[in-house]
Amino acid sequence: MGDLTAILCWLLLATAFGVLTVRRGSLSTSGALAAVVLGLTVVFTAGPRWLLPLFAFFASSTLIDRLLPARGISGDVKDRQPRDAVQVFCNGGIYGLVALWGWDPKLLLVAAAVATSDTWASAVGKYFRQPTLDILRLREVPPGLSGGVSVAGTVGGAAGAILIALLGFVVLEGFSWGAGAWVAAFGFCGMVVDSVLGAGLQARYRHEDGGLSDREVPGAQLVAGRAWMTNDLVNLLAIAGATTVAGCMLL
Repeated sequence: MGDLTAILCWLLLATAFGVLTVRRGSLSTSGALAAVVLGLTVVFTAGPRWLLPLFAFFASSTLIDRLLPARGISGDVKDRQPRDAVQVFCNGGIYGLVALWGWDPKLLLVAAAVATSDTWASAVGKYFRQPTLDILRLREVPPGLSGGVSVAGTVGGAAGAILIALLGFVVLEGFSWGAGAWVAAFGFCGMVVDSVLGAGLQARYRHEDGGLSDREVPGAQLVAGRAWMTNDLVNLLAIAGATTVAGCMLL
């Protein structure tokens, strides 16, 4: 009976969370359903405390978007849009798989650190609108365009990775400063890999007004990357890559 009660409580909490995020415009209906599935997977595999890094990613990403709204024209396709199921799974799916398969819990922190670092870097870079360079071509691009890097965005990305690393002291017994630095480093490096993939493979479109964007709209022309390589797929590959390399180091 106790187990059944716990399950029902978690289902009620998850449902309330989903309804709240949809009403606040943070997630679409599909995004809320995906987040509920992801959260329940983590609770019943890794344990409730491991919701904290996942929640920190989601809450901090939502908060930073509201505190630092993009100013002017941004090349980012995700601006001001509720996150859908694809975005939820591409950013949190690896976290869920690590929990489901019972891998080293430090890899949960790495997966969350990469996602948080990338999201913070993008939000901070779009807000401060410093000169933004394509990480591969070293040409100026619009703030927020995948593959673009700026000083402010890079600092923001580092801060996001450090935030998740610090949570290791809360969720993992015996967590050390060395382990925290390791998690933060992988989170930051994953963000850099995301930028490299974004610059080298992600689809870029030139709009009729001459501006570059990740966004495909009527009249836009594909000028770089592959049409099937979306920002969501880039995020998934970067998180999966960083988590896999980190996992190999733990063998």
